[in-house]
Amino acid sequence: MKSTIHEYQKNNILVVSKTLILSLSLVLFLSFSCNNSDDSQPTTNAITPITPILIGKNSISDPSTPLQNVLINNQTQWDALLISMNEFNNVSATFTETNIDFNSFDIIAVFRNPISNSTSTVDITNVVENQSNRVVSVQNLTNGISSDVSQPFHIVKIPKSTKPVVFQ
Repeated sequence: MKSTIHEYQKNNILVVSKTLILSLSLVLFLSFSCNNSDDSQPTTNAITPITPILIGKNSISDPSTPLQNVLINNQTQWDALLISMNEFNNVSATFTETNIDFNSFDIIAVFRNPISNSTSTVDITNVVENQSNRVVSVQNLTNGISSDVSQPFHIVKIPKSTKPVVFQ
């Protein structure tokens, strides 16, 4: 009987040892296989909102500026746009600023076709940056009816970037 008890204890010790080894192995496996390094990596589809700073939003009453959605990233382009916009009236006099630091900022300018309704607008409604570009959302609104011809515009500055701009 002593040997049966001894065998039973020996088998019990083996079972407990195997269970302990298996449990320890499982804990170690889970500890090393489950890490949160993926959580610390930026997602490839991350979208970052950009807050544009208003330069000017109005209408040109004698439109001579071509319809365009444009990124302006240097002083030469900016000067050419100002000359075009100021051809008949000093439109830029109402701008919040005309001296732009192109080392720090880019300009986004959107123009709607000249239309016979001065109550219409063109609006930059959203600017976001993703992994590959900056996306500018533009919306044309008609607020009422009038008989005069005008060309709505919206001009903002955003932080400088080498990413291209996509208008939608």
